[in-house]
This record gives sequence, structure tokens and C-alpha cells, in this order.
Amino acid sequence: MITTVVLNPAVDKIYFVDNFQAGSMFRVKETIRSAGGKGINVSRVITALGGDVLSIGFKGGHTGEWLVQQLKKLGAVTDFIEVDGESRTNNNIIDKVNGTETEVLETGPLVTDGALQELISVYDKALQNTKVVVCSGGLPAGVGNDIYKTLILKAKKHDIKVILDSSGEVLKHGIEAKPYMIKPNLRELGSLVNRELKDMSDILEACRDIQREGVEIVLASLGEKGAILVSKDGSFRAYVPHVEVANTIGCGDSMVAGIATALSQGLGMEEALRLGSACGANNAQYAEIGVVKREEVYKLIKEVRIESIT
Repeated sequence: MITTVVLNPAVDKIYFVDNFQAGSMFRVKETIRSAGGKGINVSRVITALGGDVLSIGFKGGHTGEWLVQQLKKLGAVTDFIEVDGESRTNNNIIDKVNGTETEVLETGPLVTDGALQELISVYDKALQNTKVVVCSGGLPAGVGNDIYKTLILKAKKHDIKVILDSSGEVLKHGIEAKPYMIKPNLRELGSLVNRELKDMSDILEACRDIQREGVEIVLASLGEKGAILVSKDGSFRAYVPHVEVANTIGCGDSMVAGIATALSQGLGMEEALRLGSACGANNAQYAEIGVVKREEVYKLIKEVRIESIT
């Protein structure tokens, strides 16, 4: 079982608007609505790959209940704590003419200390039947930046691998618990080491600096240029196949899902990187966020190239 921690789930709404400009009025010709937030995206891809998922987190109002029902339809097991208010909606405006993506993200409901303690109790129980934990995404109001640190430390007591995919202070606090893996993008990686990353050698050294501090595996996602992975056993560069891109949102979540799935199956890190890279590439082919097709992923795996780097 893979446990995904979904603290701030959202409805993702994508509007496709050509020549979008702020301050103008547009009539949307195409809209996509789906259950989202990083944790739900990860859960969706894991189930698409045939993995077993337990998703835990917070839900609010009719929106929150709809999100949980969408997870259940995918085949995920859920255990969400009810909070006051409505779960959030994330709005994404994609302009294919100019190649831009604009995101307007809601905050979501306030989580009380009592609800947080309920969630931690659910998490403690989940660890009894979990091989991999994925902590991803931002936090709802009322939850401290050290929550992932707390959850990582609990999992480590059971020798459970934790993948952490967040940003800002939440990521910095989480790293203090030395998770098994983190997956920063280039902006997040540069922020962690507090310097500009100008080329691949800079990226590689930044990953190594963080790995030396106790994070077992650092995976830097490079978008269409693939990824760099650094571990104590070596460093690798993943090259992804060229695909026709419909939407890049959710590609990082799909990569995390592929890696979590591989780890839960006992596969090696190179195989995990290959599966994760294929998932990210496949997700880019769909307008929906966090969507892959299992048969397409396993075709793309054959086109992923992994090189050892020094």
C-alpha cells in the first residue's frame, strides 16, 4: 500500500483561452474540471498504474465530498477528516496561442488543532500497512510548516520510505527530518541551496549538497529536459522521449507517482526513475492534470534513456 497525504485537496478547473490577457473579458470555449491538488494527482496516477493507494487528508463541504468520491471512483481507499468550510478550487488558464499558463489558487478551509490531531491518528494507523508515503503539496490554513517533518519522523520509525514534494518553508522544514527522497524543481532547488543554478553542473552540485546533509535521494525535475537523480550510490540523468505536449501541469506529480509505485514493488532506483520519467512524459500528452494511461507509460519506458553522470 502507498499512503498519499492530501492535506489541501482541490477542484482543478482548466480554462483554455486563446490570447488571454489580464483585465479583459473572455468566453471560455473549453473547460476541464477534475479532482486535484498534488496529493490527488499522485493518487490518480498510482491507481492508473495498478497500485494500491490510501489517501488521507482534510475535506470541506460539498466540494470536499465530491473530491473524496472522485478518489473512490478511481479505486483509492480514503480516510478524510471533515472540516468547516469548502475545499478549495484551483483555476488554470491555458493560452495555447502564446504558450502561457496562469494559475489562480484558492487557500482552502481552516484546519483546527482538533482536526489535525485526528489526521495524525489516522496517519499512525495507516503506517501499519504502508510501504511508501508520499507527502506532497502545500498546506491549508491552520497547519504549521513543520507538519511534514512530523509525519516523516513517524514513518521513519517504521522504516517506511517517504517522498516529499513541496516548496518554500514547508519543504525546508520537511528536509530537517531527512526524508528518503525529495523532488524539487529548479526554482525550489535553487531556493534550498540559496544560489543561482546556471547549468547542469550547478544543478548536480546542489543535489549533492542536499544529499550529503542526509536526504537519501534528491531528484531534480528538469521538465522536458528530464531529471537528475543523486544518491549515495551514484548520480543519474534521465532523458525523456519527445511527445506532443497538451499540458505540463501535473507532470511532476506523475513522476512522483511512478517512483512511489516502483518503490512499493521493490524495484531499484534506476527502474523507479525510468517509470517516473515515463509517467511525467505521458501526463504531458493530456489536457487533464495528473492523467496517464498504463499501456502508454510502459511503451514510453522503453524510450527513456538513463545515463550515469560524474
